[in-house]
Amino acid sequence: MKPWVHDWVAYHAARQPEAPALTDADRGVTQSWGDLDRRVGRLAWLLRHRFGLQPRDRVAMIAENDIRIFELQFACMRAGLILVPMSWRLALGEMITLARDAEPKILFQDEMWRATGDAVADAVGIGPRILWSDDLAISEYDAMIEATTETLPVTAHDEDEITHILYTSGTTGLPKGALCSWGTLKHHALNKAQVSRMAERGGHHLNIVPLFHAGALNTMSNPMLYWGGQVTTTRRFDPAETLRLLTDPEIGITHLCGVLQMYEMITALPQFDEAVFPALRTGLFGGWGPKTVWVHQKWQDRGIFLQLSYGSTEQGPNVSLLNSGRELAAKNCSGFVMPGTELRLVDAEGRDVAQGEVGEIWTRGPAITPGYWNRPREDYFTGDWFRTGDCGRQDEAGRLYIVDRLREVYRSGGENIYPAEVELVLADAPGVKEVAVIAVPDDRWGEVGMAIIEPMPDATVTLEGLLAHAADRIARFKQPKYVAMIEEMPRNATLKIDRAALKKAYGAVSAV
Repeated sequence: MKPWVHDWVAYHAARQPEAPALTDADRGVTQSWGDLDRRVGRLAWLLRHRFGLQPRDRVAMIAENDIRIFELQFACMRAGLILVPMSWRLALGEMITLARDAEPKILFQDEMWRATGDAVADAVGIGPRILWSDDLAISEYDAMIEATTETLPVTAHDEDEITHILYTSGTTGLPKGALCSWGTLKHHALNKAQVSRMAERGGHHLNIVPLFHAGALNTMSNPMLYWGGQVTTTRRFDPAETLRLLTDPEIGITHLCGVLQMYEMITALPQFDEAVFPALRTGLFGGWGPKTVWVHQKWQDRGIFLQLSYGSTEQGPNVSLLNSGRELAAKNCSGFVMPGTELRLVDAEGRDVAQGEVGEIWTRGPAITPGYWNRPREDYFTGDWFRTGDCGRQDEAGRLYIVDRLREVYRSGGENIYPAEVELVLADAPGVKEVAVIAVPDDRWGEVGMAIIEPMPDATVTLEGLLAHAADRIARFKQPKYVAMIEEMPRNATLKIDRAALKKAYGAVSAV
């Protein structure tokens, strides 16, 4: 008998029907577990019986953050369907490409993205299109749920049953559809209970990340709901509103996650230095950047140790977490590997590297994706091991340090150069607000580094100044040979620097 997972919504609705499950901060709507279960059951019945969808059929969605996204997710899960959240930050052509790959049978969309959704549906031949709106008088979605009395029966689900296709951001190539399953969601929730205090009574997560992204759905939102807690979501991220919600004792936010750049914006608010977080247990962010140390120290001054995390859409998303150690946070340490995940560091031949050496990160475990939609599994896995394409090293205690993306590494005069290492040195150079290092062709060395700088207002940054700043901190062969100024860094859907855009603009021709 294969492992199975019980329907979370039905489970919590039976035990705590009046307890809050979801809150829409913009609409001021809070939904109990009992109400959520009723709407999920009705929507699941509609999907299967009114629209005739069959298990493993795909359901596309283009919408701003809203608690109806969770309703749709759980209805798809109950009905055995696969939800495909689509990023509204993509260009129309990119959305069409994803829709052609996933081949959804139906589209759910909100009023803001109706024209875009219709264009996608027209291009790929999606018939049924269901609209939701803040104006309930025109919200087809809400009207059909309210008019329905039938509900789909609750059953247990095989852990291997696919629940989501989550397309990667595509900053390093064409987006790939990472698969989630009942099992990956369950085991990530178990991991998070052990490292992020997710299962403690009274949990309340504030989601500020777009819900088409794994960082929004799976890092904390779904684990919090798995354990019967509450999720509040905002339509879009606003630093001041986020800080207001975090510091309101009546709301009682216990968990927050986001990307580094979101934390930077919150921390830069004038009122942050006096902020008190009455209920916050866990704050988490992924990725490393020029302001990591500053952000981390400022939050520690307010009594909060932010968890530093390593992971990706395909890996749960979290693989490792740093829970303590101010000095470790300053060294870009991502902490210990999750209890339900295994990790190896290997060389180019797939052999384990020695402790302290840099190797490609391979992971395996029940929270890791089973593969990609419409992609051969063997292209990305060696046996059970997922080849991440990231480079890292481990210290003597087993803590993980991320060095760089494998594909970001370039070779200059026969030496491997890790852009993240160079960026860390240049981040606090005078006048530098943001920095990204990419490889550009060079006749003598093959490739050399170009530092792309977003300067602080009215600052002048020169290559000579950067090299002087880096002179005693990194080897000469690692230092950039060129510098370029950019008014504002391009960013992807989660506000990370879009390296593909930088390479397209700066790296396709020889530097001169």
